[in-house]
Amino acid sequence: MIEKRGISHKAQVSVFIILAILIILIIVVLVGRTGLKTIFVAKTPVQQIENCVEDNINEGLELLKLQGGSINSSNYYLYKGNKVEYVCYTEEILQECVMQKPLLRNSITQELKTYSKQRIDNCFKSVKSNLEKKGYDVKMGKPEISIEIIPDNVITEVDLDLSISKEGTENYKKIKVGTKSKLYNFVMIASSIMAWETKWGDSQTMNYMLHYPSIKVEKKKQGDETKIYILTDRDTQEKFMFAVKSMPLPIGIVG
Repeated sequence: MIEKRGISHKAQVSVFIILAILIILIIVVLVGRTGLKTIFVAKTPVQQIENCVEDNINEGLELLKLQGGSINSSNYYLYKGNKVEYVCYTEEILQECVMQKPLLRNSITQELKTYSKQRIDNCFKSVKSNLEKKGYDVKMGKPEISIEIIPDNVITEVDLDLSISKEGTENYKKIKVGTKSKLYNFVMIASSIMAWETKWGDSQTMNYMLHYPSIKVEKKKQGDETKIYILTDRDTQEKFMFAVKSMPLPIGIVG
């Protein structure tokens, strides 16, 4: 009677290790001969533009969220190295603050558009130049950018009117890029806080956390009656900060 024996566990591991080494060696040889570009599929022109749009929108958003919705802050409080813009402000003793950005969502949208437009234009020019160097005929209108802040997303739409020709012709009218963000909720809460600050000179952060349990709302009081509000999404740790100065006390009186 013939006894059957299976391959031992150690032998199986050895086979997998040898196969892995062989695969790595083959990749190294191919890279050395042809370069990475022939191994990995190159991105299409539209994919390059989409990536550029997304990168620049993300970059602008990170600045906006840490600076009270402003890229180039003018009236701000320096908090942990960030120029946090005052969205509600007064220097009048014992007076409620005045909204600096009553249409906060619109203001942030315009700031983001201004920041990203030239950078996105440069992406288009770079893609066009690279295609033309490869013998393509490229026609491109002046890109028009629109941005919309909606729940859980920031939508960027670009009218391209792009035409690429060589052996055939490809036309692209517009692209749309979505960037996941809780900015819409942050703006709604910040706008409500501003309304309370203008009426009562303060706000109750706990009320917002009851209505938005996924968002942590903090109020950090500073020495000159400035308050730094920090909104944090509990799941993603995404943050939005803004400054308020309301009901300042007379000099010499500590609140």
